Amino acid sequence: MVEEFERDIEAFTQEETREVYLVGAGLKEELELAPIYERYAHLFSLDGVKRTLDQAIDKRTRYIAEFLTLGYLENKVKSLTEQIINAMLRATVEWDGEEVPYMNLPILIANEARMEKRHGLDELRREVTATANPERGERWENLHSEAEGLGFPNYVTLCDQLRGLNLAWLSKQMQTLLDETQEVYFSHLGFFLDSMGVPEADATTADIAHLFRAPQFDTFFPQEEMISSLVNTLAGVGIDLYQQGNLELDTEPRPLKSPRAFCAPIRVPEEVKLVIKPQGGREDYESLFHEAGHAEHFVNTRADLPTAFRRMGDNSVTEGYAFLLAYLMINRRWLSRILGVEDGREYLRLALFNKLYFLRRYASKLLYEQELHTDLAGAERRYVSILGENLGVKIGPEYYLDDVDDAFYVAQYLRAWIFEVQMHRYLEERFGYLWFTSPEAGRYLVSLWQQGQEFTVDELAVDMGYDGLEIEPLLEELASF
Repeated sequence: MVEEFERDIEAFTQEETREVYLVGAGLKEELELAPIYERYAHLFSLDGVKRTLDQAIDKRTRYIAEFLTLGYLENKVKSLTEQIINAMLRATVEWDGEEVPYMNLPILIANEARMEKRHGLDELRREVTATANPERGERWENLHSEAEGLGFPNYVTLCDQLRGLNLAWLSKQMQTLLDETQEVYFSHLGFFLDSMGVPEADATTADIAHLFRAPQFDTFFPQEEMISSLVNTLAGVGIDLYQQGNLELDTEPRPLKSPRAFCAPIRVPEEVKLVIKPQGGREDYESLFHEAGHAEHFVNTRADLPTAFRRMGDNSVTEGYAFLLAYLMINRRWLSRILGVEDGREYLRLALFNKLYFLRRYASKLLYEQELHTDLAGAERRYVSILGENLGVKIGPEYYLDDVDDAFYVAQYLRAWIFEVQMHRYLEERFGYLWFTSPEAGRYLVSLWQQGQEFTVDELAVDMGYDGLEIEPLLEELASF
């Protein structure tokens, strides 16, 4: 029975992931999920999902129950999902006498040096985003209702229990992080806004986007050397990227391509796509390395593992591997060896602030999303309040539903952030500070990647000698900044 489920889940996931890849890569104009769900409707019947939940007795069956339950929920709202995504893919705005795709606005905002024009572009983006909020709200109402129909008290409990998120513990850790980093965060925020000539009272998230675009450091991150820097880094740990025929890098800047880099594991480990839309500078490198962390995980996963361990499980694991490679961007030894950056102090100050900003942003989102899924009616006000208070810039209220991933993926990012610091400390202690030049460290990482996601980040941390997920190493890193 389990094997039959997994066979059909594998086929469904391949089709769904390929569809998402084609649209996200700008190779297809519209997302068509409904036909795929219709072909696999037997996986997502109410009785079948309830039976699977009741029979989840071990890790493998729990992973299957989680997958089918979340798939059941998405099946109920698939038409709204398509409607929202396709509306944003079709949307354009008029700017400087030209029709500009909505999907390109984040790149234009990040690259715009003039504050007034940045704010104008962001206003256009907010206006378009808001047009789909009625559908987004309806979608969340339906998901909340369906969660209760499955016998859970609410959507929050469903996600917490199925995904093993431990939201109460994680929320407490994130509040501690917000409290302990408040002083260092706001002192640096003021410094960087002043360096851009942006009054603190006028600062918005659009200004933060331009700050992190950091064109003054483009000489450190030449676009023509981006791929070679990844190739050389992987070679340092004994991995030849060009010999990995199951991995394809897609770096073409198509108009409809998602501005958000992503990895599409269509067939694990046989066919994996790494998709990035270059916009220039440090963020391109960080996005490429982040998605390469996912890609190396998936292409090295053992093909003989059951689908539940290749496809499902704790996504904090793959996000942890992604952060591990991405945060080489804040490793001064890597900067020197791979990019030849000898004096990167000013860059590192900004890069560390970037990490601190996103940690505070996602910590705030975790607190906000629990309120969102309790009271949709008051969510817009709470979104602006919570994120604005913790980030110190104006928050566009129009994003209050768009800035939310399904099933508390925000929690999986945060768990991965905690795990990544524990992992790179372990690598440094076992293989030295130059672990990224050690083939032995590479063999160790491959041994982790081969396991897919059978084990959670909590279990992997224990294997590395910790008591489990521990936030103290992350707080120590931020305090040293």
